[in-house]
Amino acid sequence: MYELIAFCKWCQELSLPELAANIKNLGFDGVDLPCRPNAPITHQTGPDKLPEVKRIFSDHGLKLERLVTALKEANEETERLLETINAIGVRKIRLGGYHVPATADPLQLLEEARRNLAGLQPLLEKHRVMGAIQNHSGNTLDVNISSCLLMLQDCDPKWVGVQYDPGHLTLSGEPISLAVGLLGDYLHSVNFKSPRQEYFADLKTGQLAFKPIWVPLKDGLLDVAKVLPALERAGYTDPISIHAEYRSFFHLVEHHLEPTNALVAEDVKYVRQLIQKINH
Repeated sequence: MYELIAFCKWCQELSLPELAANIKNLGFDGVDLPCRPNAPITHQTGPDKLPEVKRIFSDHGLKLERLVTALKEANEETERLLETINAIGVRKIRLGGYHVPATADPLQLLEEARRNLAGLQPLLEKHRVMGAIQNHSGNTLDVNISSCLLMLQDCDPKWVGVQYDPGHLTLSGEPISLAVGLLGDYLHSVNFKSPRQEYFADLKTGQLAFKPIWVPLKDGLLDVAKVLPALERAGYTDPISIHAEYRSFFHLVEHHLEPTNALVAEDVKYVRQLIQKINH
């Protein structure tokens, strides 16, 4: 039913052949590749490196399915990268998100985001690449699907949409049926990861507080078994990206290759089991 692709941030520092072999061995069908500042492949180096990336992944039986970029504005760098993305056959990318600083005016930032996204659309259409903003919990402009749709009011969903992350929405508080129902034609792509709220006493105030940690899919708040049929009813058929993010207050597991490999392999197995149940 759904192919599974790896958002390979946790192993992106491996050489390309090692990266491809690692992802293939974990049971993935393809790759959701970071191509952004501070990643091994950036907006500047992407035009030179991405054709080689695709070739190496293909040699290992993997599709280069999507890219995670930080693109926000239409300029020469964006156009050069989109030209290459089109040439190698990648059709969907993530665009940059919008953190809301404490000193920012949210309404002004919303207007800026709307202008930028509408300004990107002609370039995306020219190069036949679909872009999306990812809903993301926290102090972000794209905190849920409702806010994402405000950002996209001036955009054609054929070219600019939303990368639906239901795990983040367990923290932002938007139910599955509402989120998928609101998305409509703006449903661009899907990510899976799962948080859990942990509580602690704030030593300064004495108040009980909660912070999210990120855990294996079956251990967190995300109900994958409900998301999958909702996506099927919405007509979504593209791959699902698994985000190997596992962390507590004290330790970032994803900074260590082997433990993260073990956890993400279990997540792949779990999602495939749920998909098989739906198919039967």
